[in-house]
Amino acid sequence: MTQSTSLQGQLRLATPNDYAAVVKVMQDAGLSPDAVMVVGTTYWLLEQGGQPVGAIGLEHGDKASLLRGAAVVPSARGQGLGRQLVQSAVEHAREHGDTVLYMFSTGGDWTSFDFQQVPLAVVMGDLPDAPQVAHYRAAGTRPGGTTWMRKLN
Repeated sequence: MTQSTSLQGQLRLATPNDYAAVVKVMQDAGLSPDAVMVVGTTYWLLEQGGQPVGAIGLEHGDKASLLRGAAVVPSARGQGLGRQLVQSAVEHAREHGDTVLYMFSTGGDWTSFDFQQVPLAVVMGDLPDAPQVAHYRAAGTRPGGTTWMRKLN
């Protein structure tokens, strides 16, 4: 999916020229922008009135992707934008041929998006070359919070 418009905002595929906007949205939302928009990823920018208010990405593997940064700036929260971002990423992952979607989360209950908690080793094994996984391995750290999985078939 490259572009969609809804009552909440316009979602479009991010280009290299959008790097600064994606980083700013991630930072404003309290998320780390480390390894954002690197090779092997797809990102989208959500805009309202031409202003970036949300961003989300997928780090692609073999039949699996890792959701990255479902971010909405504080001033735009409470409008369903996060749900719009996640649903769009799920749709794209399916279109990409993925059978499973993973994510790391430091908060929230993702069961309303049909995600279930899984051990960290599952995502580390299925997506060993994903930028987030490589970042955590190189830093010798563990992603905070909970690891989630959603089957897409």
